[in-house]
Amino acid sequence: MEDLTLEGLTGYYLGGGEITCCTLVKEDLYVAVKSHLLVYSTRNAALLHVQKLGSSEVTGLSPSPTNSQQLLVTSRDGSVSVWDMTDWTLMRTLTAGSSVSHLLVSRSAEHIFLVTRGTESGNTITKIQKHCASTLSHISDSLIIKKPCDNFRISSCGNFILFTRDTRVRVINTCTCATFTRFTHDTDLCATALHPTRNIAAVADVDGRICFLNDWNVKGSVEGDVQHWHANQVGGMGFAPRSDVLFSGGAESVLVKWLDGQPQFLPRIGGGIQHVLCPESGDIVVLVTQDTAIHIVSLNTWTVKFKLCNILKRPRYTCSKTRATTEIASSGTDVVFSSTPGNLQVFDVEKREHKRIVDITNQNQSTGHTRNKTLSYIDITHFKISFDEEWLVTIERRDDGFVTPENRLKFWRRHETGYTLKTCVDPPHTKLTTSLSLGLTASPTAVTTSTDCTVKVWVCGDDEDKWTEKQVLKHRHGPAYNSVISDDGSVIVVGYKGVIVLYGTDKWEVKAEVPQLISRMDQIFLSGYYLLNSAKDLISVWDLTSVSLCWEVSANVSYILGLPDKTFLAFIARKSVTDAYLFGVKSAAPLAVHKFVCPGVVEGACVVDGGEKVVMLNNQHELYTLSHISPPPLATAERQHADTATVFTQLLKIAAPAVTPPEFKHNSSATVASSVLNVSSSAMPPLSAICANVLSYFLPQKTSSSTN
Repeated sequence: MEDLTLEGLTGYYLGGGEITCCTLVKEDLYVAVKSHLLVYSTRNAALLHVQKLGSSEVTGLSPSPTNSQQLLVTSRDGSVSVWDMTDWTLMRTLTAGSSVSHLLVSRSAEHIFLVTRGTESGNTITKIQKHCASTLSHISDSLIIKKPCDNFRISSCGNFILFTRDTRVRVINTCTCATFTRFTHDTDLCATALHPTRNIAAVADVDGRICFLNDWNVKGSVEGDVQHWHANQVGGMGFAPRSDVLFSGGAESVLVKWLDGQPQFLPRIGGGIQHVLCPESGDIVVLVTQDTAIHIVSLNTWTVKFKLCNILKRPRYTCSKTRATTEIASSGTDVVFSSTPGNLQVFDVEKREHKRIVDITNQNQSTGHTRNKTLSYIDITHFKISFDEEWLVTIERRDDGFVTPENRLKFWRRHETGYTLKTCVDPPHTKLTTSLSLGLTASPTAVTTSTDCTVKVWVCGDDEDKWTEKQVLKHRHGPAYNSVISDDGSVIVVGYKGVIVLYGTDKWEVKAEVPQLISRMDQIFLSGYYLLNSAKDLISVWDLTSVSLCWEVSANVSYILGLPDKTFLAFIARKSVTDAYLFGVKSAAPLAVHKFVCPGVVEGACVVDGGEKVVMLNNQHELYTLSHISPPPLATAERQHADTATVFTQLLKIAAPAVTPPEFKHNSSATVASSVLNVSSSAMPPLSAICANVLSYFLPQKTSSSTN
């Protein structure tokens, strides 16, 4: 089963992965995701059509130069097909003989060029084949190259093809088949663009420099006009249709507009920019980013007009020193997780659809623009949602290695359509904030830890909107790495270097210390009067009534999820998949084991639907569910100890807290535990979302009559 990753604004889903290619047909955007085609309107971002184009990955899309109602499609398996766009019938097809990597079409010519790649005697062979556009019949092989080439572009008249080979720009005359080197650079080239009406070409290198070449199709070497703003590799470029303006974008996620050598910026689009498309209308630019999102930018207002957002893939950012959070939290039937930098995404598990984006950092700004500087994002490093879902607390950080790092603690209150910022603490600590925890009591309480050796307790004031610092805790063991608050609010547990410390909240005194063999714990949480922690490849369970170790087990644990009634799930990575183990706190023997709950490594998990489902977030930023199918009853022994509040009051001799806990309904772990005994693991959304009968119900019916 293929992972399901793409979502449009109208709620359609498609199996697949990265966007392989895209093109513009009049005012419509044609996007290929593996072997599927999605057609969007650039005017209102509506999804107009979904079409299966074959069984192989699509590598090229273009309207036919001889018939504007026909679409040319090339695939990785070497097939070339012609589709009628009025009724989406397959008209003809052929096989190129080798994998087709590029489709080159000139609007003013009656022939097309296919760039194929194969292997002969262990060497990669690149061929450029010339075909008739109307019949697809093979005319000739214009060029055979025994070295890898890329970034192919064809002139508007169809007489010249430009491509790159390592550091050189090569040009082929399609009429005479003569080739020559037009430009030699000092660094590998990664992107090209041709002016639609003038003999101007732009080539970009892996260091972010862009070279403008005049008269690029004239034989002889030329010196390029070099411009430099991008700090990383340029991903895509495109010229405006009726001007000398060039648009470029790369890993910094910043759209740059070049005119007369002067750049203008639209910072923080989202993921790294891969493709830049400029339609004939000239009033918009279409961007495709690494997080499989499509951005339609208005050139009149210089703002993002529409965004077609992917919900399950997160780009791998390399230019920021701050690591984004992999946390996931539940809010009713919704799950909340970090999507593009600086944003939280809300996903409805029951309806299996995206609900909203919460902009936490309010559009990150660019900070560097030379090779000696990098471009950093403001990223969300931690976030928590209160048990009553009334509050969202976030920690954001930006660190580019050149200026003083930024740290902010923000408290957001929920309203009907999202969250409103109520309090911003800038900064909450003098150094890196390492963890965030929220209490379950009626009086909202938050705890933050930091490498500045302080632990701070934050409470909501009498006006119910403003949060203030209530207490600062310190310990001789130095930096604090994580924390948790007991259910009744009487104890705060803090993980320091080599020790876990329990503080009583009545007098803010140390009540107990639990030494650890490993200096830094990855996770700690409380289950009744048991303390659970994981570090690297070790899980430990401590009995706080005697401050003694109950048991520990060594395994490649990526994440542990605490469940009610002293049970928890441990996600253990095994090669390229993850297994789930259900443990009780009293024994190292697992209560149940479920193999292969999802591919990759689970980095976050939460319980939704009242304990019916466990939602997992893996290292590929994909969501999977672990749910039960008619679960058998699970035999559980009655708890022999008192409730948590009484135990902590007696054990640590703490005065009973004055605040009465709210009447939250705690779900039994029997449902979750039994679900692991008989479970089904699936990616979200389901594969059935792309079935033809579902699509035909939502999509407008296509008529077979041709349009004039």
